[in-house]
Amino acid sequence: MSFAQFQAHLRKGKFSPAYFIFGPDAYLRDAARKALLEALTKAWGGEPPGTSIDLDQTRLDQLLASALTPSLFAPRQVMHIRGVMKLRDRQVKELADYLARPSPATVLVFLAGELGRDDRRKKIFKTLQAGSRLVDLAVLSEAQTRSWIAKALGKRGHGIQQEAVECLVELQGTDLGRLHLEVEKLALLAGEGKTVTLEMVQELAGYCRDHTVFDFLDAVLAQDRRQALRLCCELSAQPAGMLSMVALLGRRLRSLLQIQEISPTMKPGDMARQIGANPYFLKRLLDPAKRFRRQALVTAIDRLASVDDGIKRSSPDTRLRLERLVADLSARSADLR
Repeated sequence: MSFAQFQAHLRKGKFSPAYFIFGPDAYLRDAARKALLEALTKAWGGEPPGTSIDLDQTRLDQLLASALTPSLFAPRQVMHIRGVMKLRDRQVKELADYLARPSPATVLVFLAGELGRDDRRKKIFKTLQAGSRLVDLAVLSEAQTRSWIAKALGKRGHGIQQEAVECLVELQGTDLGRLHLEVEKLALLAGEGKTVTLEMVQELAGYCRDHTVFDFLDAVLAQDRRQALRLCCELSAQPAGMLSMVALLGRRLRSLLQIQEISPTMKPGDMARQIGANPYFLKRLLDPAKRFRRQALVTAIDRLASVDDGIKRSSPDTRLRLERLVADLSARSADLR
């Protein structure tokens, strides 16, 4: 279920006695929880009492007893519950019995993170599937994320250049928590009513006072070996910096491969739509796509994956391997082996 589909359900005003909200994006999960509470408040004519419960600290029988007991402060109540996926089979039976005959005055909201295939095979998941409304929040696509960024800034009274949107998505991905922080910073940087520009996004994206990761990418694609290596050393001092460099460089190299596979007679606008890129960035990649050999790009992407794995495993030679890759990739006549 997408967040938009969940909002459409809430607008109908036919609420379930229990909801199970889960998914990989913490910001999206919290937004769904807040949207549900706002819809209940509107439908019930006032905000209901809310209780937060962690089943690591509270017994299930106590939770269910509270759910069956009318609130002293209002005719209805909402209970937000974490840790439900850890329940044992005996406890799952207790919960199933409650969900079969839920209290009409209580809405249970079960919360969890991303669930894998094994989690979905558990008895507790099947019980919640049968007795509550599942809100499986899929991560936003890049197109949906672009729309979210524009709307988020629009609510704050700001416009944003399309190339600035593309830059944000390229840098931060589709993680709404990180994007929310960037939007807040950009709104402050832009000033009241001003449009957010590409230069503003690049300014906030810097890893040091003088240079940004985009300067590094430009140096690599221009095959300016000396500048690329200098910026690589400067920006990769911390593991987080290296991870971002590797991720963004990988995306740029994959875009070059896509451009090489497209007919050279295709119009720029059609080409941009086919590879899912903004025309602004596409124009900047056309010349590098002609300079790099296809096999060199494929090999570089494979090596980047190895560097990424080394960063996550804290391998001591990871930074050296990244610098060697950058040296090879930015050398005008080098073979990547």
